[in-house]
Amino acid sequence: MRKSVLLEDIKKARIKGKIPYKFRPRDIKEKCPGFARSTYYSFLSRHIRGREYKEYFIRYSRGIYSLKNDPVVNERSLLEFGL
Repeated sequence: MRKSVLLEDIKKARIKGKIPYKFRPRDIKEKCPGFARSTYYSFLSRHIRGREYKEYFIRYSRGIYSLKNDPVVNERSLLEFGL
């Protein structure tokens, strides 16, 4: 239950421009406090393609992620195409 809150916190931080498109667990820890240190690392690494959990993130390299359905990118795309 708490981890879905973390996902929503990450999305809100992206919308507000607090974290970049590609981020590290430490970026999330700084801007979305309130969770155990290990939660930031394990949550991101578990929710990527090829894992048994639902896929929320894209992993570019070790420790570098982005949101699979980034709300900022999606909004910009809609604006660019006039939708």
